[in-house]
Amino acid sequence: MRLRFALRAVALVAVIGIVGAACSSNKTPKTSAPGTPGATTPPGPTKGGSVVFGAEQWPQCLNPITSCASASWTYYSALYYILPRLLQLDLKGNFVASPVIKEAPTLDNGGITQSPFTVTYHFADNAVWADGTPMTSADLAFTLDAILHTTGTTSTVGYDQIDSIDTTDPKTAVIKFKQVFVDWPDLFGGAFGVFLEKAAFPKENANTGKVDLKDEMLDNMPFAGGPWKLQSWSKQQAVLVRNDKYFGHQPNLDQVTFVPREDQTTEIQSLLSGEVAAIYPQPSNVSLLDQFKANPNVKSVGGDGVYYEALWMNRTSPPLDDKAVRLALAYAVDRQAIVDAIVKLNNPAGEVLNCGVIAFPKIGPWCQGTAGTPYSVYKYDCSQVDSNLTGDGYTKGSDGYYQKGGKDLNITWSTVAGNKRRETTQALELEKAKACGIKLTVKNYEATDLFSNKLPQGDFTLGEYAQGGSVDPTITAILACDQFPTKANSFAGGNYDRWCSDPATALMKSSDMELDQSKRVQELQQVYGLEAQELPALPLYVLPAVSAWRGDKIAGPIGDYNSSIYGVFWNMDQWYVAS
Repeated sequence: MRLRFALRAVALVAVIGIVGAACSSNKTPKTSAPGTPGATTPPGPTKGGSVVFGAEQWPQCLNPITSCASASWTYYSALYYILPRLLQLDLKGNFVASPVIKEAPTLDNGGITQSPFTVTYHFADNAVWADGTPMTSADLAFTLDAILHTTGTTSTVGYDQIDSIDTTDPKTAVIKFKQVFVDWPDLFGGAFGVFLEKAAFPKENANTGKVDLKDEMLDNMPFAGGPWKLQSWSKQQAVLVRNDKYFGHQPNLDQVTFVPREDQTTEIQSLLSGEVAAIYPQPSNVSLLDQFKANPNVKSVGGDGVYYEALWMNRTSPPLDDKAVRLALAYAVDRQAIVDAIVKLNNPAGEVLNCGVIAFPKIGPWCQGTAGTPYSVYKYDCSQVDSNLTGDGYTKGSDGYYQKGGKDLNITWSTVAGNKRRETTQALELEKAKACGIKLTVKNYEATDLFSNKLPQGDFTLGEYAQGGSVDPTITAILACDQFPTKANSFAGGNYDRWCSDPATALMKSSDMELDQSKRVQELQQVYGLEAQELPALPLYVLPAVSAWRGDKIAGPIGDYNSSIYGVFWNMDQWYVAS
């Protein structure tokens, strides 16, 4: 999913922090500095060994271009550690140079020009693929070709603004844009941007201008440019081994294996029993932190996450194609009750989320003031439900539910089957909505089916899930009118809600070109206001982040990336087998 959020000056990359404060004191304590009284010298990282980690969701395939990439666990369980990127995010949310390039482009160093708008990357001399061949500008050009022409591409936003990539110098890529695109750091980098090795696809090398990789990378990754390379992948496990050709930090471990543990009870038990060494569970309907404290070998950390949990309304699915019904539903959902009963278990500071899609209350200037929090008008209020529905021709039946034409108002709510937090939310809100005369029906799906099939194909009415990703606030890819996934375009595009507002789309696209931050804030907050009126979604809360691991099995800087976009496993190249 794609959350795009950043604070960026014309000449510089993003400079905002995104890491939340930890809520658990069960994290490994830091060792005192040598020379201080009572200080101990920790043992150095050991080399070798293998560990097994649990994955709460399992991707349908590995292709980073198609809808397979819509599931966050495609990245958490494989892609983040295999594929290279140009820029990446540090712990404070700053875009910084990855080991692939010599430095981040800026106006000062000549890496950015404004007219025409170009971004130039210089590959590091030692940047090579796992087969030992150099990474080059031709690899970027090939990746752009594939993103633009692969059947079922998740999104081309930003990439479609690239006019050309000059590959004259293999170690220098000059990206010329058609116009200013402020989220350029997320292209070929950031949270979900990557690039591919051209030589790994010999059949497509002759198809310049129409590279289609829809049938590639389904159950394998024939190349690598990160600290790990994929040895094998199946529905049962993903086996990653050290990439000995990697030019950055070499992993301490020889091998890591991810195994699906999609039922959270099983996932937690796998950790408690020692079957897996670490998990990154979505917060449940109980306190995960309290459960982990019961086992002295388990360490954990919890805090703010970087995902935006919401109820997403399919505008083409009755009855949510009716604005009065969407408004009534917004007042029939008791968001404060959800936060109090569920969210605060793993994030005591949790609050109802009233920011526009997709902005956060503690990140940057976007969710500030009345204009930045337009959803604050929606509080649980059955009288508002009555007003909106009776004005739309609904009457209450003898069973207490509103109806029109003899048919009950019935809204089907779908989310990930087995996700206890969301299933508890459904159970709570079914009763709340019933008290207001709205019938909610639950129809949940396995995660892969929901994210790879149901949502892109519009086969849902009301969906609950989290969107997340980059630190730039652009929402063009998920809410613009031209981002509808359809059968005709092989379900490419991220606007699963099928909301089309021409004024909002114009503002989104204008904001994507606005380098003056204050003006960009104004444009996006106008979009937020239109959202709150039309309700493509109803925000619920910032999804808490929780990480847990076995201190008797693994050691190192574990938990540092709990509240980052990349997730807890991001720096596992620095982890090692515990003594």
